Amino acid sequence: MGCDVVLISLLLSLLSDRATVEVKVPLNERQEVGVADLVDGLARASGIAMGRPKVVLRLPMAGLGGPLSKSLLAETLGADVNPSVEGRSLVLKVPSRRLSIEARPDWTQRLGSLVERAEREAKRRDDYGLHALKSYRPNDPGRPTVCLIHGLNSTSSVFWHMIRPIEDAGYGIVVYDFPYNRDLDESSVTFRRDWAEFRRRTGDKRPWAIVSHSMGTLLARSYLEDDAAYANDVASLIMIAPVNGGSNLSKAQTLLQVLQGLKAVNRGPSRRGDALAHLGDGLGAAAEDMTPGSDFLKGLNARKRRAGVPHHTLAGDGGFLSRLARRQIEAQLGMSGRPALLGGIARLAAGNLAAQLDEVGDGTGDGAVSIESTRLDGVDDHIVLHVNHLELIRAPLLFPDPGPVVSMPYVFRWLAKDLPIPMPAPGSIPPKN
Repeated sequence: MGCDVVLISLLLSLLSDRATVEVKVPLNERQEVGVADLVDGLARASGIAMGRPKVVLRLPMAGLGGPLSKSLLAETLGADVNPSVEGRSLVLKVPSRRLSIEARPDWTQRLGSLVERAEREAKRRDDYGLHALKSYRPNDPGRPTVCLIHGLNSTSSVFWHMIRPIEDAGYGIVVYDFPYNRDLDESSVTFRRDWAEFRRRTGDKRPWAIVSHSMGTLLARSYLEDDAAYANDVASLIMIAPVNGGSNLSKAQTLLQVLQGLKAVNRGPSRRGDALAHLGDGLGAAAEDMTPGSDFLKGLNARKRRAGVPHHTLAGDGGFLSRLARRQIEAQLGMSGRPALLGGIARLAAGNLAAQLDEVGDGTGDGAVSIESTRLDGVDDHIVLHVNHLELIRAPLLFPDPGPVVSMPYVFRWLAKDLPIPMPAPGSIPPKN
């Protein structure tokens, strides 16, 4: 131990002759740095024995997430530790005085704080994957299974108002949680893997119904329409407010997450973990994939619908922009055929404003997705209700009290048709939840 201290002291004395010490950490092809690699590189450069975080957590150093990552690192390691991207590496220039013997306790504490938050983030990620609720009974024909898949900027808790009615109707429930900001190709692969592994682990052989909301439909379809992965184990696909054709408003969610992350950093140590969660789950990739005309949507929508699996769609047209307000906007920008007040330049600047107005307009969209975008070639069972994106599932974010969920009569009707519950024999005792 004594020799180690002497060697470290000599090393740090040599480092003190330089103004800064450069630490290079590799970036992946998406310009992300692994937190474990980051901690390991900084610990080695400063001669500190620091446990390497076991969680695979990556911070974006480019795009919208770049400034947030840099703010988090500056707040954690110190404002004088300057991170910059050089080619395929993240370069951190650490002032040599920060690595001196006198500053060693503070530097050790800062690195330890980064490790601790990364490990805490790992525990949060334990919630990802397929999780069975108490009502789930594999292979029980008397209690068929319904799998619920959430959408963007959400978790399975968004189905809080739907779970109890579905269970009371006699179904078992499995929920799926995933990092909703990651690249959708990546999330789709993970879903297919998690689906197969869960069913293998539980020994479940009976087909399930899937109820998906918004972006969750894209994950469900990525499995159902994949000839190489599909195992003939889906009895019904019920799509609620699906973004089959994409949504221009998805990018607004990314901006909101960036602002929330920056707010978490500025609130100090107790909230930094929130910023790490935003960054670790990715920023903007899913929103890009949900933009109309994206490569992901083109590839997915080019596939054929799965024969033998009924598809059903519930859409909403309760957008928050009134028809009158829309007409006024269109008149201002010359989109209604009349002379434009602001001229052709304004019309050019409006870009795809018409599609965006469809998404938020009353009668044409649910405030997030246009009716047209919910449609899918080969799916004729398409019902429109006059409610908004979250009212379709009555998410607890807006509605703390259960109340009626407008989608449930349709969900029950389709489940009864596609995945019926056998009638109990006369005199038999129905199973408990």
